[in-house]
Amino acid sequence: MCGHGHLFTHWFSMVPTCPGCGLRFRREPGMWLGSWFLNVCLAQVVVVVLLLVGVALTWPQAPGWPMFVAAVGAAVAFPVAFFPTSRTVWVAVDLIMRPAGFDDGVAPAVELEQLERYGRSKRSGGPPPG
Repeated sequence: MCGHGHLFTHWFSMVPTCPGCGLRFRREPGMWLGSWFLNVCLAQVVVVVLLLVGVALTWPQAPGWPMFVAAVGAAVAFPVAFFPTSRTVWVAVDLIMRPAGFDDGVAPAVELEQLERYGRSKRSGGPPPG
């Protein structure tokens, strides 16, 4: 919400609240199912594209085992590598679908600053800040 970084202490360990504005990241039970779904779907796309490119480049003698090993490797490595990004993207998607409220732990000063910026952009005729 505030654009502050440093959301992870380790690759798989996300801080519970934003260091900048105090937003609680786990806003409801099952919150992270969306990030897992996003991660798995993108991993499937990567595997399918890898297989299609591999077959296209080696047609008509596509090597079965090397392509299989590459596809399995991508199916395992991509979700691990993309994990922090999928969590961060899912927090942004969640904030778009359900804007932060008073019970989400956001510091009141951050909310007021955003409202002030939004009011200035409305008066100037520009788009709201994002």
